[in-house]
Amino acid sequence: MHTPAEAPGEQAERPPLLRTEARIVAGVCAGLAAHLGTGTRTMRVLMVLLALAGGAGLVLYAWLWVLVPSQTDAARSAEAMGAGRRRNLAEAMRELPRQGFGENPTGSAARYVLVGAACLIAGLLLFAQVSGLDFAWQLIWPAVLITAGAVLVWTQIDVERSRAVAAAAGHGDAGRPSRWSLWLRLAAGLALVVTGLILLVAQSLTVEALWSGALLAFVVLAGLVVVLLPWGLRFWRDFTTERASRVRAAERADIAAHLHDSVLQTLALIQKRAGDEAHVIRLARAQERELRRWLYQEYDVEPTNVGEAIKAEAAELEAHHAVRIDIVTVGALDGGAGQDALVAAAREAMLNAAKHAGGAVSVYVEGRRPPNGPATVEVFVRDRGTGFDPDDVAEDRLGVRESIVGRMRRHGGSATIRSGENGTEVALKLEFGDGRARSASSAEPDNTEDGT
Repeated sequence: MHTPAEAPGEQAERPPLLRTEARIVAGVCAGLAAHLGTGTRTMRVLMVLLALAGGAGLVLYAWLWVLVPSQTDAARSAEAMGAGRRRNLAEAMRELPRQGFGENPTGSAARYVLVGAACLIAGLLLFAQVSGLDFAWQLIWPAVLITAGAVLVWTQIDVERSRAVAAAAGHGDAGRPSRWSLWLRLAAGLALVVTGLILLVAQSLTVEALWSGALLAFVVLAGLVVVLLPWGLRFWRDFTTERASRVRAAERADIAAHLHDSVLQTLALIQKRAGDEAHVIRLARAQERELRRWLYQEYDVEPTNVGEAIKAEAAELEAHHAVRIDIVTVGALDGGAGQDALVAAAREAMLNAAKHAGGAVSVYVEGRRPPNGPATVEVFVRDRGTGFDPDDVAEDRLGVRESIVGRMRRHGGSATIRSGENGTEVALKLEFGDGRARSASSAEPDNTEDGT
């Protein structure tokens, strides 16, 4: 496809000055090369030459490292600004990336490069000394300490900035150093810098002059602290207030997103099906269960006891059958071997009541754990239908005979069915412990099918 040539005088837009992820140390040279339109290798060679010219390259590199943001930080800032222009805050929060903040796959490589550079410089100095060259070691060692401390401090800038961004977005600190570790490294770097400066200054000063200078510096710093303390406290209060507001905004966005995805959608369905009372009730109950679970329980977690498992089965049956199932749970309901069989039998009883009885179904689950005996869980499923005689059920109908009674018997429990004109009650009982309840692997298989 033919594209028109650029008009005279027009130039391609220059990319912004950002530190890139294709880094050896901090990505300064690569970012500067991309901004100026030159090669990365050329820029690195030029920076090394400037470093040999009285250390100007090191100062320039450090200055750009501190002041120039990285590509990751720039992308997050653009994302935050764009979120304000979206139609609502919930949509913005749902579109936030979920990957970890501050992940730097080249961090280990950078450390290796720094260690290798330090070893190379040390080797060159030792080789020069062995060759007979004379060095002013009283100046070299302080310079080494100052450089090491500065590098240690500067390497913590990106890490701490990533932690702040992650905290503001509500993400965890998994995979990042702890705050105490960062402060310890920062203190160690500052100590190295201060020690190097003291050693450097002590070369030309007496001990008395050094102490006098230290006292003067302390007095000056104390005066600065007194003058700047109110401003610093106000800045800190503003910072904490802003961070707290971001956290509250993130929480409100999560709530708004969930309400939009669940409650508002259900209300829209209820408006469309306002004439179908049974369907409206089923939708409202399903939404109530889902909202209660989201507010008070862990989401997307498998049931851990008999009561929660039966509630989950009842919710599924309510979603597929026009029936209301009320469940009451009491006592210790932590099961063990045979728990799945008890839940399956209770599901079959609720399914039969939903299919054949009509009306609401009541379920009562009670667990007992005596001090010196086995734990016992009983489940009572009651409907208000016309009732039936279990002896009149055809031989080829296995829902009650095998899926309920036979299943409970095979797993060491019992099932009792009482039916009359006012309804049917299925009572299930299973004892856990002392080998009374048998697991599915030790019991014979259930070759059953649904239906009474």
